[in-house]
Amino acid sequence: MSRRTLYGVAGGIILLIIGALIGFFIGTYIGGNYYPDFELWTWRGYEATGWIGIIVGGLLGALSGYRIGSRIAYNRGV
Repeated sequence: MSRRTLYGVAGGIILLIIGALIGFFIGTYIGGNYYPDFELWTWRGYEATGWIGIIVGGLLGALSGYRIGSRIAYNRGV
């Protein structure tokens, strides 16, 4: 496995966790304050939007982390 791929995967995992946490907090804030009647599967309000935030934040964080990690490895000439 090349270092570029390794840096990309490591960056993706790190930012996946960070993105999921930030997405969760933003989702619960929005659901609890602005959409208390929102329903998703069996959850309502802040629980439902928290799950949406985890999914969206995790995906965006993972994609961004992979891109940033592989770009750092490329710029270092690894």
